[in-house]
Amino acid sequence: MYKKILAAVDGTSHGAAVVEAVASLAKLTGAEVQVIHIRPSQVIGGAIASTVVPVEESDESRRVVDEAVARLRGEGITADGEVDEGLREELAAILTERADALGSDLIAVGPGHYSGISGLLHPSVSRGVAKVAHVSVLLVRADEA
Repeated sequence: MYKKILAAVDGTSHGAAVVEAVASLAKLTGAEVQVIHIRPSQVIGGAIASTVVPVEESDESRRVVDEAVARLRGEGITADGEVDEGLREELAAILTERADALGSDLIAVGPGHYSGISGLLHPSVSRGVAKVAHVSVLLVRADEA
């Protein structure tokens, strides 16, 4: 069924749920898993001068990926991981391009977690991935109390 899964993690409970779901699928199908975390950046400034600023520290990004890969490998799953960088508006495109480059046949993502005004300002990555992906997309929700 699935041979190569791209698992997008973000350090939230939804990212942890993605890893759990992907672990179950990979054990069932023997799939390899590529974990990816995209360190988001945003443009700060105006029309004359602007700067691209990372939203999180690179150490935090690496920790998110390393923990997910360790969890998968601990289950006997072939897994590797990477940290990419991109503007918030480009995250869905980066994920789908990476899935294409890797030959992934499934992209696993968590749902967007912005609401209200933030939801209007930040595009939904999961919706964007589902719209443009050339492969199946698994949307994984975390159990929240």
